[in-house]
Amino acid sequence: MHAAPASHRPSASRPRRPALALALVMWGGVAHSAAAEPTPSAFPELLCALRVAGHTQLVRSPLAADPYAPRAADVRGRFRFKAVLLGQSMQAAHATVTVTDTEAEEGPAVLQQVSWPAPSTDAVGLLTDADAWAPRLSGWQRVYSPYLGRELTWGCALVRSGATPRGTADVDGTVPSVVAAPSPAPQVSMTDAGPTVRLAWMGDVMLADGPGQVIRRGGDPFAAVATRLATADLRIANLECVIARGGKALAKPWTFRAHPRVLPVLQKHVDVVSLANNHSGDYGAEAFEEMLTRLDRAGLPYVGGGRNLREAHRVQVIERKGVRIALIAYNEMFPRRFEAGDDHAGIAWSDDEQVLHDIRLARARADVVIPFMHWGQEDNEQAHARQRALARRMIEAGAAAVVGTHPHLVQDTEMIDGKPVIYSLGNFVFDGFTKPLNNTGALLWMDVNRRGVASWRMETVRIDARGVPHPASK
Repeated sequence: MHAAPASHRPSASRPRRPALALALVMWGGVAHSAAAEPTPSAFPELLCALRVAGHTQLVRSPLAADPYAPRAADVRGRFRFKAVLLGQSMQAAHATVTVTDTEAEEGPAVLQQVSWPAPSTDAVGLLTDADAWAPRLSGWQRVYSPYLGRELTWGCALVRSGATPRGTADVDGTVPSVVAAPSPAPQVSMTDAGPTVRLAWMGDVMLADGPGQVIRRGGDPFAAVATRLATADLRIANLECVIARGGKALAKPWTFRAHPRVLPVLQKHVDVVSLANNHSGDYGAEAFEEMLTRLDRAGLPYVGGGRNLREAHRVQVIERKGVRIALIAYNEMFPRRFEAGDDHAGIAWSDDEQVLHDIRLARARADVVIPFMHWGQEDNEQAHARQRALARRMIEAGAAAVVGTHPHLVQDTEMIDGKPVIYSLGNFVFDGFTKPLNNTGALLWMDVNRRGVASWRMETVRIDARGVPHPASK
């Protein structure tokens, strides 16, 4: 967040209920040919046991290519447990455990997340019917809910498909579905670059407060840069507020809600908005869903948000001049309670395995894939190690570039394997800042073709006291 003026007054505090729900997630992908399909019993399967208040429940999850297909299992109405196992052929690839509070007044809140990269079936061993139950993969874990005074104990193991080790036979089971692996990315000839499409990327666009007052008085906060934006084939911005009339401000330092009157102005200058940020949920689920409805009715595409987990991670493929451009967006700035779930609206969280899965899926549908990230440390001009590590993984997974926002200033850039990573574009339409660095943003120009990013450059903009951007040079 940033140092706020009087108009950014903290919303009233309210009592919060501690977390009390668990979602267990383990990921990878199934990829084997029908001609050489191993026998089903040879496949590893994830078997997890949960115990709360004397009740024990078993959850099974076979290998899956889609981390969003399985649904969470309810455990005594107190916890939710979601198991997903991704892998390659007969080998499990990745496991992640996420502990979530599903009954918090302000929406689901994640308490804990633990990951195991590439668990080896050889190392942990596959349990069979003849074996006694033991959580060889995770060990026994405990999560305490201070609100209920309850403790959830859980443990997971890899078992041979369909096996029920001794000690678990009397427990009810839940088996999620398995979804086929995505098709491989299309191969593009190095000589078939095709036409060039110009993209214009904007950083944080906040249309409440100062910029909202400009619009209320009949003005346009994009006016000074409108001529430049009009030269782009595709214009993308991070929408750092909720556009709605309903909802109630959450108990957080700064909350931004823009009046729906801003939508026609936004539509005039922006073709796609990202909702994956830490302000989309400022006024709760009601306002967020209202915004989705308004955006849908206005015909303004969005990424990084939706009415459920799958929709929030939906790949937006936009074609310009015959070039297919896939946009996806993720947030990794708290509060995480804005995250979408199996059956509730919210944003896409920057969970590594989900991000990489989405990039690979998008590569099967588009020529160019670009993730739009909301990450990094505020007021820090240099990207930190987390950003750099994830950026490399995204590029290796098939992203043509990575673009970021959130720190409220322009951060450094980097080339990874010849592909650009722009860690933060800073503010674009945003008031409430006094430091020059916070009032200096960048308009990113990027030319892409079927082979990826052909060129890119950053144009500096200066932001006035109303939150309105102006070109630094004319």
